[in-house]
Amino acid sequence: MKLRIIGCAGGYPLGENGTSSYLLSSSEGDYHVLLDAGSGSALAIEKYLDVNSLDAVVLSHDHPDHVADVGIFQHLFLLKKPAPQTTPIPIYHFPESTFAPLLVDDGSSLAKPYQPNGVLKLGPFDFTFIKTVHPLECYAMRILERETGKVIVYTADSGWLEAMIAFANEADLLVADCNFSNEVGQNDKHFTAEEVARLANEAKVKALVPTHLPPQADKGLIIGQVMEDLNASISLLEAYPGALYEV
Repeated sequence: MKLRIIGCAGGYPLGENGTSSYLLSSSEGDYHVLLDAGSGSALAIEKYLDVNSLDAVVLSHDHPDHVADVGIFQHLFLLKKPAPQTTPIPIYHFPESTFAPLLVDDGSSLAKPYQPNGVLKLGPFDFTFIKTVHPLECYAMRILERETGKVIVYTADSGWLEAMIAFANEADLLVADCNFSNEVGQNDKHFTAEEVARLANEAKVKALVPTHLPPQADKGLIIGQVMEDLNASISLLEAYPGALYEV
């Protein structure tokens, strides 16, 4: 399967980099799921895929840098021609989402809750979830492509969470919130660089993509700190708009 970064900035967009949004595609290239829909994603996705080729949207939590463009996506599904291949396009959210009531059921899309303790089956994928450590209720996603057995884990936003190690166990690709340098220390908002490296090491993942870096953060410092602690056997991949990872 493939994962394309649509936007990966933490908090707010800057320049060409919008906020959290990732395009997941099947190995066959015939099924597409949008993971979060941050600021700028509705425009940027068109560089890589006709928006009406999406089969589903899955949201991790209600912070604006992860859901800012959901309403615009709904307008695109309703108004852009040709019409969506999938109708209505489901927009999955966690059950207690306060953002979900703002989604309009207009026939082209439909808000649907996922069950955090269950398995969400979407096309060739099985999604499982774990609640993260964050000021707003938020869920990380483990995505299994059934045919290939490949696994991508998207942490969404989280502070250190011991249970994330087992959740990310032996993932082929770990897309991890890496908002803070080590100087910030353990907190209830986001991973620090050393925590991201620890998670990747202890989960024995194959490849790591640190994301959600604030636009004005010292990227060199944060990524350098990840590199200091990351096992040499794990591939460290760069996050940037348009980056494509295949597992």
